[in-house]
Amino acid sequence: MVLLEFASGFQDTAVLFLRVVLGFIMLVHGFPKIGGPVRPQMRNAMKGVGVPGPLFDLVAVLEVVGGIALILGLLTRVAALLFAVQMVGTIVLYLTKLGTSVPPPEMLQQMVAGSRRVLRGFIAGVGGWEFDLLILGAAVVLLTTGAGPYSVDALLGL
Repeated sequence: MVLLEFASGFQDTAVLFLRVVLGFIMLVHGFPKIGGPVRPQMRNAMKGVGVPGPLFDLVAVLEVVGGIALILGLLTRVAALLFAVQMVGTIVLYLTKLGTSVPPPEMLQQMVAGSRRVLRGFIAGVGGWEFDLLILGAAVVLLTTGAGPYSVDALLGL
């Protein structure tokens, strides 16, 4: 559509925007797993559906470190690949085990109760895997495009 041709000149900015947004989302999801008040409850819940504790811890570190990496544009393709693998795993987990149960509402309340006002309401509802599919899609885009020129990867020539 000719009317929207101007948008093609902003592809580098769009990659930057996608990187920062996805990195922020992953950070928000990783912090409670690293040391939030519901960490033990989340870890035990995942253990209850067959996710070993060390794997839960690895995912927590991936979400925090990978989120920071995406925001900076550092090793973007590596972080995107790891997030894509993680999301395939979470989708499979939803379809095989999690789709039959809904976590208690107090778990979500505890996750956001101590959050700053801007983050309240940021975490979507529970029980679906559409958000995971969206993250998978964003990760695949970053895996294929790379970090773009506005990144540490570009500065380092990676």
